[in-house]
Amino acid sequence: MNQKRHLDMTAEEKANIATCTGNKDEHPCKNPIFRCSECGNYGCDQEVLDKCTEQGFKNGKCLHCGATGTRIPVMKDEMAEFIAQWEKEVPGIES
Repeated sequence: MNQKRHLDMTAEEKANIATCTGNKDEHPCKNPIFRCSECGNYGCDQEVLDKCTEQGFKNGKCLHCGATGTRIPVMKDEMAEFIAQWEKEVPGIES
């Protein structure tokens, strides 16, 4: 799994970052997907809260654990494996 921060990546690596499939202002978001190196939360990063349906960070702060400076890009070829691992470790709430 990718361990590099966004600033340390090459242009080729940046081109292979997974993009958000959430909705932002009634349009596809398409921002880069990041994971939190502290808790494993993932999603895009927005400047305001609840901007995107798949938002995981607000101005670099993890919305799950509150950590800052922990964003690591998720690569396209790692996304499915990463989501499966997250869902196994953090099961959804059943109603």
